[in-house]
This record gives sequence, C-alpha cells and structure tokens, in this order.
Amino acid sequence: MSFTYSTIGLGLGVAQITANGKIGGSLTGIIIGTVTQTQKVWRSFQALGDIAFAYSYSIILIEIQDTLKSPPSEAKTMKKATLVSVSVTTLFYMLCGAAGYAPFGDMAPGNLLTGFGFYI
Repeated sequence: MSFTYSTIGLGLGVAQITANGKIGGSLTGIIIGTVTQTQKVWRSFQALGDIAFAYSYSIILIEIQDTLKSPPSEAKTMKKATLVSVSVTTLFYMLCGAAGYAPFGDMAPGNLLTGFGFYI
C-alpha cells in the first residue's frame, strides 16, 4: 500500500510540476523571515526523525544481521541484498519527497495526496 500511495504521489507531483512549469520550493526550505531560525532548526530535526522512523526494515534488521553469522556465501548474499534494498528504498522515497515538495514548496501538506485537490 505504501509503495502504491508513494507512486501515485510521485506521479501527481511530477504532473503538477509539469502543469505549473515551475518549482515551488527552494533548496534551503523556508526563508528565515517567514519562521525564526529556531523554528527552522526544530523542523529540520523533526524531518530527520521522520526519515529515521520511516525505515520499517529496522524491525527485522537484527534478524538479518543474525543470519550474517552463517557461512560466507549466505552472509555475502544477505549483505548485498540488504545494501541494494535499502539503497533502492532510499532513492525512491527521496524522489517522492522531492516530487512532493517541488510543486507546493513551503506549503506542502503533511499528507501529499490532499494537496492535489481531489481528496475526499
């Protein structure tokens, strides 16, 4: 469900950027005049917490690491599988975040699909 939701959000974000013809956000986020420097730092730390919490693989990471004590062939396979899966997941969700932030800028909603106007 999360992959489907994210794929829809990614597609809608790219479509909105294409329709607007411009990117609504900036590389550094909200301008300090809009919020205080303390608020900006606090929001940045909240975002880091959200990113850390988003990786649901951490629940099974101990089990994966436990299997790495097996013979070298299995350990090598599991290390590679873990590296590839975490890398692909990170790339996909960073792309979703960028495509969600770009059309809305600082006014990006917490629930991405609600920002596109057809949410019931």
